[in-house]
Amino acid sequence: MFFFYREIKKSVTFLKRGKCLLYPTDTVWGLGCDAFNLHAVEKIYKIKNRNLSKNMILLVESMERLSELVKEIPDLVIKLINENYSHRKKPITIVYENIRKTVTNLFSKKNKSNTLAIRLTKDPFCAHLIRKLDRPIVSTSANLSGFPPPQSFSEINPSILNQIDYAVNFRRKEKSRYNGSSIIKIVSNNKIKILRM
Repeated sequence: MFFFYREIKKSVTFLKRGKCLLYPTDTVWGLGCDAFNLHAVEKIYKIKNRNLSKNMILLVESMERLSELVKEIPDLVIKLINENYSHRKKPITIVYENIRKTVTNLFSKKNKSNTLAIRLTKDPFCAHLIRKLDRPIVSTSANLSGFPPPQSFSEINPSILNQIDYAVNFRRKEKSRYNGSSIIKIVSNNKIKILRM
């Protein structure tokens, strides 16, 4: 357990300095940073060779943190999140349209649609990391744009390993059950639009 918290502490130190992290998530290995540090976010786009018009997912660890980013969380979303985790289904990312003004201002350069994809994670490492940082973190798969996401540390491209600031030394020998999260969007009349299964 000491090792777990040592990695959390070390990771948070890097995140607070505006650095980029390679870390295990509730799906695949991910690239992450403090979601409100635009310099760090731009660095992740550069590492992945990703088009700036393509949004990245944010991770939060609680409904309270989610409500800091989204004006109103529909009952349908709360039900979906609760069912998803109580039945241990594939992690689910939800695209929100009613994001708060402060968040809109932060992401407006890249986010022309004023939407934000957010996943409430129950993964112990990610949840502790966000709680300790006290901010949401970016979560995007640790692959070059156009290539498959790495389900284990050994699958990560050397180009990415050479550009990140810190690679978390935790769960490196494990292989993820998932190759990403499901992504859905809540459209008008509380209907669900599936963007990715």
